[in-house]
Amino acid sequence: MKNRNENYKRPNKVSERRKTGSLIKDQKPTLTNEDKLTNKSFFLFRFIRGLFFLFLLLVCIIFISSIFLRQEVRSLLNQKKLASSSVVLTRPFAIELGRSLKDTNLLSRLNRLNYREVSSRPSKEGEYQISSDGISIYIRQSFINPDTDQKAGLYKISLTSSNQISNLTDLIYNTNINNLWLESEVLSVLGNSSEKASQSKKLNEFSHFLKDAVMAIEDEHFYYHFGINPIAVIRASITNFKAGKVIQGGSTITQQLAKNLFFSPERSILRKAKEAIAALLIEMGYSKNQIFEMYLNEIFLGQEGRFAIHGFGEASDTFFGKDVSDITLAEAAMLAGIIKAPTNYSPRRNFERCKERQKVVLDRMFELGEINKDQYEKAITEKITILDASRTRRIAPYFVDYLQREITTLINKSGEIKDSLRIMTGLDLEYQICAENAVANGLKNIEKSHPWIRKVKEPLQASLISVIPSSGEVRAWVGGRDFSDSQFDRISLASRQPGSTFKPFVYLTALDGSLNQYRTARTTSILVDEPISINIPGGTWNPKNYDEEYRGEVTLREALSKSLNIPTIQIAQKVGIKNVAKTGELFGFGKGLPEVPSLALGAGEVSSLELAKAYSILANGGIRRNLKPYLHVLDASSTDLVSQKNIFEERIASEGPVYVLIDILRSAVNNGTGQVIRRMGVTGDIAGKTGTTNDGRDSWFVGFSPRILAVVWVGFDSNRALKLTGAEAAAPIWAAYYNCISNYEPDLEFLQPESVISKQIDSSSRLIATKQCPHELIKSEIFVNGTEPLTDCPIHSNSSKTTSDPNIPE
Repeated sequence: MKNRNENYKRPNKVSERRKTGSLIKDQKPTLTNEDKLTNKSFFLFRFIRGLFFLFLLLVCIIFISSIFLRQEVRSLLNQKKLASSSVVLTRPFAIELGRSLKDTNLLSRLNRLNYREVSSRPSKEGEYQISSDGISIYIRQSFINPDTDQKAGLYKISLTSSNQISNLTDLIYNTNINNLWLESEVLSVLGNSSEKASQSKKLNEFSHFLKDAVMAIEDEHFYYHFGINPIAVIRASITNFKAGKVIQGGSTITQQLAKNLFFSPERSILRKAKEAIAALLIEMGYSKNQIFEMYLNEIFLGQEGRFAIHGFGEASDTFFGKDVSDITLAEAAMLAGIIKAPTNYSPRRNFERCKERQKVVLDRMFELGEINKDQYEKAITEKITILDASRTRRIAPYFVDYLQREITTLINKSGEIKDSLRIMTGLDLEYQICAENAVANGLKNIEKSHPWIRKVKEPLQASLISVIPSSGEVRAWVGGRDFSDSQFDRISLASRQPGSTFKPFVYLTALDGSLNQYRTARTTSILVDEPISINIPGGTWNPKNYDEEYRGEVTLREALSKSLNIPTIQIAQKVGIKNVAKTGELFGFGKGLPEVPSLALGAGEVSSLELAKAYSILANGGIRRNLKPYLHVLDASSTDLVSQKNIFEERIASEGPVYVLIDILRSAVNNGTGQVIRRMGVTGDIAGKTGTTNDGRDSWFVGFSPRILAVVWVGFDSNRALKLTGAEAAAPIWAAYYNCISNYEPDLEFLQPESVISKQIDSSSRLIATKQCPHELIKSEIFVNGTEPLTDCPIHSNSSKTTSDPNIPE
């Protein structure tokens, strides 16, 4: 038997490898279980390490984001505040000792400012109480008046039995005061086509009813989640999945705040994700109370015209006229119900739907135990009054437009108003109402008396501006018949011929020796009223008086008070047309007035604003004080950016001649062309001048008391002939305005300066009256000191009749 080992051949490993088609080095080593466990641990380690670094990266991103978040959110909130409404305010109203309660129209002012009458002593801002001996008012903290140090607080207005203000008392400090100021009223809001209206409030200033109502209906777990409510998210996700689109939000209060601050109102998955991340960051950067406060101030709650209402402070004031701290449970629930859909649940547009939503809120509050059954039932049945929209009601719109042009030019050369500005003006709403009514009723009366005017294709227009010459404040401004039909401001933009309203400046040139090189005229100077013919380039000019009558010799006083054309041209030629043009320029009629004879009758052009400025110089005794469309411009921190408190003064004409001119204009009102205002019941010391251009195209009346001045213009924009004089069209409107404001104006008289003296004059000789002059011919006349006649009347020196007047010389 052969040995097995003899026939054994060692395998050829190379050939074996070739047969298998592989090399040993290509074969994978067989891993043991221990090796496999080691490899899994390695891969797990790498995965965990990657997650760790990713986590660190996310932590760093979140940490860095949280560092900048507070500043970013505050910056955004500040930007929104800066972009919010800039308001135009009336002047704060001064309640003064000695005035009648009726004269102040105090109760009307309090109602417009949304003060609430209470039956007991006022305990909250914005309340007042009427008692048997006076009125107690709790002035709000929002009161701002840079011209006084008065603070918010409780004040008492004591009244006499005849309702005269006898005493003013600060009840908090128990001290008497001389003046009490009510806060300004809002005239309008400046800005672009879409503006934010908001009021910033502290959390403790919101009604607790409101805070409970908002959390009950919007986010009852607000104080317990971290910015996102997972249960609400899951519930909303299921609802949206079933609907196949986003129809339910599930957003927390923090998410809603993030949406208002950072994102558009679109509904999408991406936006919801961004909103959630932003909510987490906000929760990291702010406390719950801070977040809730921002939410209550920022949430969108409706639209009023071009103004977006943001925050419950603004909404409470807009819809109820109340401070948000004072609203009832029913009102709080109504406001909270608006959040879901401000348009659909608007209390103005859809009050019944809003009431249904209010009930949903109250039901939820009752379920959560926030209110009891009695509170619930009382709130359900409470009658809520919704105020009419006020922002869409334009108050003094022509003035506001003019003011906006002035402010934008002054503050921002780009023509856009920035920052939350409070622009305090001198306008008084009571005066503005009087002016608007006077213009509206006056135009109606003209059309009623002259029916042909209604048949004209264009409407008859009018304007009225009223100012306080001594301070330059604008009290009222009506730039046209209807702002909604025509925004063209006929006070500042329309240039018209002034007609006879220019004549006083012709006569002043003659009365003031410093304004001419001829001689100084006086009230008794004789002018000849007779037909004249004046050579002008291209022919001759034959002017006439308006009534086409001639009176022969007339005094200067008579010529101006009766607005006679011929004597005016005569005196203009004597003092020099060039000097008359220079006087016009000094009084603000502009440079380049035509140096032609017709200038004496108002041949140039002027705006109502320029005419008001010119006559204000006369009312100020020859001193120019700039008119002030605004008094203060305050920013959000109450810093006075622009103040016109200081009065600029420049003497334009001598005081004596100006007073003499004013006295002649008093004659025009008492027995001249302006006496129509006396027939309409105007009383008091008034100076005024009518004005009429050719064919009555322009009808003017300028009148002023020792304190207030008003200019009225009536005519067609196209310069169509109206064929009415200033006495027929403009003066009645002026009279209606002055009669309306007379209760608010003190009864003052023009003060005669020391440079003017009075003399008893014989009207036939125009010389010093003697005892022999007939009493009926003796009249008192005034003269600038040094221009008075020195010679006694020679006509009646031989008369046996004597007068007993002790002021008449022997």
